[in-house]
Amino acid sequence: MFLDVKQQQEKLQAACTIKGTARSLQSGDRAIVVLLLRRSEAGEKKAAGAWEVASQFVLERAGRFVFSVSSGRGTYTVAAFDDADRNLVIEAGESYITDKDIVTCTPGQLIDGFVLNIPATPERRTTGLEVAHLQARNLTEQVSSVFGQTVAVGELTSLAEDMFKPEVAETGLWRPFDFLVDGYAGIYFLEAYDPRRIPILFVHGINDTPAAFHDLIRNLDHKKFQAWVYYYPSGLHLDVIADQLDQTMTKLQLRHGVKRFGVVAHSMGGLVSRGFILRHQRTSPGSRIPLYFTISTPWAGHKAAESGVKNAPVVVEVWHDMAPGSQYQQSLFAQPLPQGMAHHMIFTFQRRSSSFGESDDQSVTVASQLATPAQSNAVRVYGFDDTHVGVLRNPEVSKLLNEVLAKSF
Repeated sequence: MFLDVKQQQEKLQAACTIKGTARSLQSGDRAIVVLLLRRSEAGEKKAAGAWEVASQFVLERAGRFVFSVSSGRGTYTVAAFDDADRNLVIEAGESYITDKDIVTCTPGQLIDGFVLNIPATPERRTTGLEVAHLQARNLTEQVSSVFGQTVAVGELTSLAEDMFKPEVAETGLWRPFDFLVDGYAGIYFLEAYDPRRIPILFVHGINDTPAAFHDLIRNLDHKKFQAWVYYYPSGLHLDVIADQLDQTMTKLQLRHGVKRFGVVAHSMGGLVSRGFILRHQRTSPGSRIPLYFTISTPWAGHKAAESGVKNAPVVVEVWHDMAPGSQYQQSLFAQPLPQGMAHHMIFTFQRRSSSFGESDDQSVTVASQLATPAQSNAVRVYGFDDTHVGVLRNPEVSKLLNEVLAKSF
């Protein structure tokens, strides 16, 4: 396993990162789509020197963008267009700009400083550039060419699919690069999108899959709500995962006109989702998340991760973030949750006739679950005498979730 981790991290470190800022000079609330353009080389299918769209980055408003090129090599530039009607397609009358700088990526290189100021009026007529379904071209090609771009953006699936099996989740922990290249990451729909029902986003924990939420989703009030599930490689740094989740939700909200949704998270998924929520209130200030419902989250980290950082021959990236007092954990409480959001927090414990050491739920200590910074933002805290995983099958938890959902929406 540790050999796998080392090889995977070497692949990730070989990535070339391209960063910059984009804004529209036209007034109003306008979405911006940033494109990463790659120049074909001799021997490739397209003519040498031709430019093709390699990836996209969606901004709800002016802000920063980032692309990670997993191959670590190639010639690139960036472009952006003012997506006035928010359909992720550039059309006649929408302004477009291409940066004049052309860069050559080398492994491990960071290229920062691209500035895209989209003109207020179109300089020429541009039509037909379609990027809304960019991720669906060829999953392996897309993810391998640009690391960090989430593959699934609202794809329809079932929790019974093989990709949600435990062995795939283990791949996400120990071989996250392969997980991305195989096209597992992203937000999935469990039924066709219905604009009349409110999305509830479910975020799983470390070494787990959305299938962990089977009972909670089955017992959901489906007349009013629809389940969206986020699947991610849990071996990566949590800020990378939170960034990906923010990007994907922004795309889905633009595509479907979604203004409000709820978030349910289990275990480390609480750390991922809180990071996502803090990012989302900056990138999508018009979005509302009335309910945040977390279950058995190690808000103060886990000592096993700290031990792994100190003693393991190769350190899995997420262990740095899960070690008690990590920089990522501190960042989660550097600012409060958005106004209008109700955080309902469940902690779990197992009552025993005799016990030694810290109280826990067979996975996470009660002390970590009840970390003071997390409690200070919560409107209610609930304790369940159950195990870390068993709580997700507890019918009382399903009942509670439906009750708070009914009050929040």
